[in-house]
Amino acid sequence: MKIKPFLQKTYFRTFLLLTTVLICSMIPFVYFLSAEFSKYTMLEVRSNSQNEVNNLASKADMILGNLKAYGLSMYADQNIQNWFFNTSQDPLIDHAALVAQSNFMSTEPLIQRSYLMNVKHGLVVDSKAGIVRNDSFADQDMLERVKSFQSQYLRFFSHSLDGSNCLALVLPATPEKPSDFYLVLLIDKPLLNKLIFGETVTSEQDIRILDENGFVLLGTSNSAALNEQLFQAKQDHQDNSFQVRLPNQRWYVNTAKLTTEDWSVYYSTEYHILTRHIALFQQKLIAYTLLLLGIVSSLFFWSSHRSLRSITFLSEKLKKKVAFANPASDAKADIQWINDGIDLLLNNVEQLHASMRNQSELVRTEFLAQWVLHGSPGTRSYEYIRSRTKLTSCEVLFMAVLRIEAYKAFCERYDFPSRKLIKYAIRNISEEVICNGPYAAEGLDMGGDHLILIIGGHERGEFHLQRLLEETQHQVARILSIDTTVAVSNAYDFGANFRNVYDHIYELTMLRFLNGERQIFLESDYEEFMAGYPSATEALETNEIIKSIRCGRPETAVAMLHRQMKHIHELPYRDCKLYLTYFTYDLLKNFNKFSVLHEISSIHQLLERFSTLSEYQAWLESIVTMLASETIAPKSSSRKEEIVLEIKEYVDNHLQDTQLSIEQVADNFSFSVSYIRQLFKEINNVSLSEYILQERIERVKEKLVSSQLSVLEIADQCGFISKGHFFAVFKKFTNLTPKQFREIHGDVEARSSW
Repeated sequence: MKIKPFLQKTYFRTFLLLTTVLICSMIPFVYFLSAEFSKYTMLEVRSNSQNEVNNLASKADMILGNLKAYGLSMYADQNIQNWFFNTSQDPLIDHAALVAQSNFMSTEPLIQRSYLMNVKHGLVVDSKAGIVRNDSFADQDMLERVKSFQSQYLRFFSHSLDGSNCLALVLPATPEKPSDFYLVLLIDKPLLNKLIFGETVTSEQDIRILDENGFVLLGTSNSAALNEQLFQAKQDHQDNSFQVRLPNQRWYVNTAKLTTEDWSVYYSTEYHILTRHIALFQQKLIAYTLLLLGIVSSLFFWSSHRSLRSITFLSEKLKKKVAFANPASDAKADIQWINDGIDLLLNNVEQLHASMRNQSELVRTEFLAQWVLHGSPGTRSYEYIRSRTKLTSCEVLFMAVLRIEAYKAFCERYDFPSRKLIKYAIRNISEEVICNGPYAAEGLDMGGDHLILIIGGHERGEFHLQRLLEETQHQVARILSIDTTVAVSNAYDFGANFRNVYDHIYELTMLRFLNGERQIFLESDYEEFMAGYPSATEALETNEIIKSIRCGRPETAVAMLHRQMKHIHELPYRDCKLYLTYFTYDLLKNFNKFSVLHEISSIHQLLERFSTLSEYQAWLESIVTMLASETIAPKSSSRKEEIVLEIKEYVDNHLQDTQLSIEQVADNFSFSVSYIRQLFKEINNVSLSEYILQERIERVKEKLVSSQLSVLEIADQCGFISKGHFFAVFKKFTNLTPKQFREIHGDVEARSSW
């Protein structure tokens, strides 16, 4: 079998690649796992060893402490004290001392032998030999040690007697100076070793207790070299664990000091004993890893071989079904064919998804705009709003309007696309802030200088909502450096006429002209403001003046202002100020977008600037003249094109509005009707009224093709007032009836009759 063709097979190359990746990933992982296990195990063993040596030290302290306490009790026994201080050598006292000594020794098996020494009289009570004189005492080394008085009060030391080694404890009567009376206890070392170490000591450990000079007191002592190394290493290391090396040996040592004696417990374990279980685990881990590699490699081989036919079939199918821009030769690998085909399909899916996302936003905007501009939602709009928007589960609704202050300067500062993006950002900020509270919000750009927020909630209280709107106003100013005025309605049900609410709340934002303060305006504020309005309108009729300004006739507007101001001169100061306030408010409200009025922050402050009514009248005349002039022409040709773009956007956003007219457009942009007509015709070569009809018909055609709505429902959604007018206009533009157009161009047949 030739190797080269076999290696060219896709499944075998895939198998080799996967196996190589598996091996390259498993080996470092197994090495890391083994190292971490070894490290963790050694830490655990060392920790356990340290705990063990600490327990041994505590146990030794307790046993030795008990022996000291027992010796003190024995020393303080009355019979033994009587014998110490007996001067007449009374046999009864001697006998009582012997009995007491015997009783004490019988209850403490660790005491191998004891002496009562009376140095003054030269007598010793030996627990084995009885009362003897010093010269015939068997343990002359102990006698000499006692006579020489070494300052070792309640300290154990190693002592040899008759070839056996034991621990000794001397209890003098006074620890700071020589005494004539001593109690000596000889402790059985083998029994003490067994009691302290118990079954802990095995052939794998070496446990011993060394004194401050490095001599073995307890434990194993079969290696003098190890003993020296332990003591020397302890002197060189301050911590409680270290290693000691001997020829062919390596010991790991844990130590602990006794609190009652200047001794140390050494717990030593040969290193190979500590690591033999780790080595066994590593061997098993390697064996299991190799077994796993073999099993997984077999699965890889089987899976690659099995999936090859599917890959080949898929690549062939993609070649036939997908229209590749630049088809390659058959020499291209199957995987490459699949990659190219999937990339092309994914691009198509992304384009479809983007189109659907844009379409979803358009549908949302259309339904919300239809709701606001018609006053109440239709059946389909209501179903969409209740199921597809954030207002799904809300019980009551509020409407808020965010109006951009100094809109004329805003338009001069930013071009049309930038303004669209900024208003989109204002909408996002508003929705995010409102939705952080117990409310849901849907924003809508209505074109011009404002946006609206339809806010849904579960209660009618407005205090918390007012605070959220203040936060919205603050965040818009902080992030975008845009000053806005916000007004919010009372709570309404879904069945309320939101067209009237929208008009009312937008006008409510104009109350800022009164005092210039930034606040959230409520419907109650407007009611309070309008309480005195009728008397003001009787004094000054502003409608004709405003109409003359919009028509660009400053002389007529000034003349009418003269006639109106004659009524003011005869009024008291308070009424005069009130009437001027309402007149100025009407003026600012209707021409708030004009740059000449941007410097006016407060009507009250404005009135205080003038000392006489004549001065204020002169100022009004100059403002009226400038407003009339500004309605005639914008500043530049580029500004003209931007105004037309804004007009188109405004028309597109209000096509559902049956009240949409040229007068409404001119009023929104604060230009005269004649100028709006002339400007739109100049830029677009089509009249504005014709453009509105064209856009409405285009939207009707689009809905006829893409929806199942009835023709009358479509006509209503596109702003046509009557059935006859709709049919006449549609026939004029298409030479077809709506039904004929749907049958010819539509993918969906009409489901409703009209």
